[in-house]
Amino acid sequence: MNSEIKTIIDYSTSALSPILDLSGHFLYSSSDTLRLGKIYLMGHNPGGSPSGREDESIRRSIEELHHKTSNEYIDDSWMGRPAGTSPLQKRVCWLLENLDFDVRKVCASNLIFARSVDAASSNFSELADICWPVHKKILEIVKPKLIIAFGNSGDCPYEYLKDKLGYSSENTHESGHGNWQCKAVKSDEEITIVGLPHLSRYAVNRHPHVVDWIKTVSNY
Repeated sequence: MNSEIKTIIDYSTSALSPILDLSGHFLYSSSDTLRLGKIYLMGHNPGGSPSGREDESIRRSIEELHHKTSNEYIDDSWMGRPAGTSPLQKRVCWLLENLDFDVRKVCASNLIFARSVDAASSNFSELADICWPVHKKILEIVKPKLIIAFGNSGDCPYEYLKDKLGYSSENTHESGHGNWQCKAVKSDEEITIVGLPHLSRYAVNRHPHVVDWIKTVSNY
């Protein structure tokens, strides 16, 4: 086990003690992604009903981190589909590949580690603050130049990151879907934070101009 993984396991076990036994998930990428990297991918929280999935606890996910080699966007079967073929998985992979990243090498997680049926029931105001110190620790290890967040309105990872990391003026771009917009800011530490409409609903793979825009506004 490398020192970065051990640091995250030890720190997270302590920092997340109030929610360790909730159904949830910790890292969506392999443990090997806890190293220097250009990008950090952040969703809202693990989806699906916690009922009947109590054994899939945050505690267990952290304890198994040291030997985690899978990537949930590629290797997991969601909603009974073949591995990696749900709409959200395919959109994430398309986006990262078109940004010239190897999906398996991108550190990926969710702002909130606890599972809920939908974003509205994620207990955002309480759980985001509990989980944030762990993300700070991950950011210290990965040192990304770019953070891509799913969801950019209301209680969402993008707005939360802006609040925690500080930012300069906002850049917006038409998403190509109704009045939804893509948004980006530069943090006080020169990290580009991109907020996309949530990819569970937004088919970014139909809008390649968004990839060009992300490349333009970021410095990765």
